[in-house]
Parts: sequence; C-alpha cells; structure tokens
Amino acid sequence: MRHAIPSSRRVACQQGMAMIALITLLALISAYLISSLLTRTNSEVLVDRSQRAQDALLQAKAALIAYAADPSSTQPGALPCPDTNNDGVGEPSCSGTNVVVGRLPWQSLGTGDLRDASGERLWYALSPRFRKMASNVINSDTRGQLTLTDTTGTASTSNIVAVVIAPGQTLGGQSRDTANANNAASYLENTNAGTTGTYTYTTTAQPSDTFNDRIIAITEAELFAVVEPVVASMIERDVKPYLATYYTQWANAFPFPTQFANPDPGSNSNVSPPVTTRTQAQYVGDITQTPGGLLPVTATATYPLNAGTESVTMTGGIYGVFSSGPSCTDVTLPIGTYGFYCTFTLRALNSVATCGAATPYCLVNPSFQVRGDIANIGMSVANMADIDVRVTNTSDTTNRTMLSRTVSRTISATGVATMTFQGTHDYSVPSTSYRTGTFTRSFRVTFPVLASALASTTQWFIANEWYRLTYYAVSPGHLPGGGGTCTALPGTPSCLTVNSMPSYYASPNTNKRAILILGGRPLNGTSRPSPTLANNYLEGENATPADYVFEHRAGLPSSINDRAVVICPDSALCP
Repeated sequence: MRHAIPSSRRVACQQGMAMIALITLLALISAYLISSLLTRTNSEVLVDRSQRAQDALLQAKAALIAYAADPSSTQPGALPCPDTNNDGVGEPSCSGTNVVVGRLPWQSLGTGDLRDASGERLWYALSPRFRKMASNVINSDTRGQLTLTDTTGTASTSNIVAVVIAPGQTLGGQSRDTANANNAASYLENTNAGTTGTYTYTTTAQPSDTFNDRIIAITEAELFAVVEPVVASMIERDVKPYLATYYTQWANAFPFPTQFANPDPGSNSNVSPPVTTRTQAQYVGDITQTPGGLLPVTATATYPLNAGTESVTMTGGIYGVFSSGPSCTDVTLPIGTYGFYCTFTLRALNSVATCGAATPYCLVNPSFQVRGDIANIGMSVANMADIDVRVTNTSDTTNRTMLSRTVSRTISATGVATMTFQGTHDYSVPSTSYRTGTFTRSFRVTFPVLASALASTTQWFIANEWYRLTYYAVSPGHLPGGGGTCTALPGTPSCLTVNSMPSYYASPNTNKRAILILGGRPLNGTSRPSPTLANNYLEGENATPADYVFEHRAGLPSSINDRAVVICPDSALCP
C-alpha cells in the first residue's frame, strides 16, 4: 500500500533540489565571470602598463622641450647631457662626436623621478650637436643626428634631436643588479643598448619577449616650434634695445644692413660637406642694401677719427690769450675707446681786475666746443657712451666737474658721424706761477664705443649665430643720411608695412621704420645653406622685401614660420 508523501516534505525536497541547482548555476556563472575577469584584467594590465610608460615618456619629452625653450638660457635650443651615474643630474660635459646614452636627468629638468610601469627610470640619448656646451652652435639650422627605426628596419625617421626610452621589465639575459645599474645593455635592447657611437634607435608597436623598449622622439620641428617664438622674444628683449639706442643717438637713423649672402655656419657646419665660411667680422653695413639684409653685427669694426676734422674752440669763461694752438693729435687709448688730445698754450693776463682777485691766472671755467668726424658709425650697431673730456697737464688726470654739457650727433649717407661736444669745466689754474708768461693745457677727449656684438646680454645671439637667420629691414628714410622720416606706402621714402602683428604692437601697421625677422627653421624641403633669401629663409610677404611689405607668423608654423620684431616706433626708447 502506497503512502502519500506529505505536502510539506514534497515542498522541502523541491526546495532542496532548487537550491542545489541554483548553487550549481552560481558556481558556473562565477567560474565564467572569474575566467572572463582574469582574461580582461591581463589585457587591461598590458594597456595600463603601456599607458603609464607613455605618460612618463610624454612628461619627459615636454620637460626637455621646455628646458630648450627657457628664455633665461644662454643657449636656446640646447638640451642637457644624459645622466651617466644615475643621480638624476645631467653630466657637466658629454663632449666628443659619439652619442652618449644615459638616464634621463630628471633633477636637471625638475620633473620628479619619472619611471615607467615596471618602476624603472627612463633612459635618454641626445644628438651631439644639441648638447648644452659652449663649443656647440645651436640655432634653427642645426640638424638632429639620430634616426628612429622599427625592429624590421623598413621604416625610419631621421634628423631626430633626442630620444627618451622606457626600458620595461627585465628580459632574458639582462642583469639589473647594482654592478649593472648604469649599463644600458642591462635595460635596453637592440640598437638602443649601445652606450656610445649609436645614432640609430629602435622602436616597435608591440613589445615581445626579446624587445620591450618604449621610445619617444623629439624632432627638429617639435623642438623649434617652441624654441623659435622664445628666441624672437629674446631678440626683442636683448637685441632690439641696442638698435633703439642707436636710433636716438644718431638723429633717427639705423645702421646700414649687411648684404644677404649665403649665411652658412662655415667649416664647423652642421651640413655636409661644409661650405665657405662667412665670419662674423664680415657682417658689416653696406650702403647699397635697401630695404634690408642681415644685421651688421661685426665685432671687429673700428671707429677712427677722420684726420684733420678734430677741433677745439674756446667759447667762453675767463682765460688768457692764445699764444699757440689749439692743435690736435689722435691718441691710442684702451680697447673700446678712441680719442685725441688738443693742446693749446695761453699767455696769462696779469691784471687782477681782468681775472679776479682770487684767481688772477686766467683759466677759469673755460667753455669750449669739441668736434670730430668718426668713420664707420653707420656700418655696425655701435652705441656711444658719454664723451669724456678732461683738462689736463702732464701730471693732472683728474676728470673735472662739468658745469654744463651738451652732445650733438649727426650721421651722413656714407656712414660717417660728426660729434660735437659743448661744455664748461669747473676749473682754474691752481698755481700762482702763471701770473706772467705762458702756460700749456691739453684737452683730452675720449669717445667710448660699445658694440652690441660684444655686449653680455647678446652673447647668446652672437655665439649661437642667430644673426645668420635674422633679416633686418629699414625704411630708406631712416638709414644714415635718409632724413629721419618716412611715410606710409605708396609715399616716399616709404615706411615698412608689417601685417598680422600681435595686438600689443601699436596701430597702424603701415608706419614701421625698422624690423627684425627671425626666419626660423627650413620649411617644405627648402635648401639650406643657400644664397637665395626667398622661401629658403623667408616665406609669404617676407620673401619679396623690395615692396616694403612684411608679415608676422603667430602660433605654430605652417607654410610660414617668420616671426617679426618691430624696432620702431613701438618702443619707449624709439617713439
């Protein structure tokens, strides 16, 4: 006889079976989820590690470019030497022609201790030409020397300035103990492992068991796109004031440009083979250059007095009668100055009433005019300091107090300047021995000369030869002998028109008297060095300077990267 199972037991049994089924299902789902999670996590880990390495590389690249574009640098565009002892500081010297591979100098860059996803510090290699060293000349014509290629060697990019490498995890055969801490081969693979002499570096899209270096490059275009605007601002800060001072000293005139010729870097060139040298000494003003050329930055120009033009005329005060003179002779003075002596002999007047009871010896507060013609002033950026005039005898070299003084300067169409000094000395004959007879006095006149090529604030510009890439245009009305005025096109003499200038320059854009244009690096496959200005150095409106119309490029370079600096009238020194 079958007994019926109570309904309560049937329910409990069914619930138990359902629970078992549910647990089994949950176990299966959990296993699936765990498997999926593990698979996804491995993939995500790879992506995360790759991203962390890439972030570190990008930070390093940005820091290096910022270092090169520091406006306080004496060598804009230069990068620090690698760190070869793992202390975070770039070595003070990494001379020689071979590439040096070392750690990224993170302390020198101020980035913090950048590391990749494996916890390793970044490595770094630099083109020898871009090392921050006085022996290097670095400007927009400097070429990178590194090449970046893939692991197959089928695709490559040349003219690389520097590379930064994330070494990744240890691969087979690498030992990263203390003894090998500075051994590149213990961290890097393929051509990246060379410590010196390597110019080719290797990258890959996918790391493998034999190669896992991640690499980022700094190209010439990337570096100079940031450096050149800074250099233009440094030119405005450091070079422009010398031209503005010249303008105020020489009757609203600027020096003649030097002719544009092949502005090559010479035998130490970054091109191969080297071409004929044009030295700084040859950058002398040329009276035929209209409306422009390059800056006359010669450091060897001399400024002699034109013989026979110097003179001294007594114009006031109490003095005796000339017995002889004045007669003037040129003298040799310390480097950086030139001058002459003018000597005259006075016959004393012994009338107390004429000369005064206290000083009856007849050389009291003499007023005189000194004049001289100085050659070559129009041929370089030479700024004149105050004239130093002394009344002396053999033993007296005291610089006497001037009661009054005025200086006037004019400059001719041949670049010859005439300087006239009018002054009154607080001076009298100190001895009673000259009550009768004659006595001789000399005027010693010196004109100190300061050339911008020798000034400390422009040494970065001169030493790195940025003047080879800086075009200099002047209105004919503001060249020596030009009259000191100009009018907007189509008037003559024509002012310069400069389009697309930043808003901080005063309007209008049609009244500019002189400008500098930083040509920037070569664009669109143009050839350098070249004797041709148009498109090899300047683009757009700047490629046709004869029409007196120019333009400024703001922002990132495209088909034009010329950056204009207006000298006048946009300066408090040159209103």
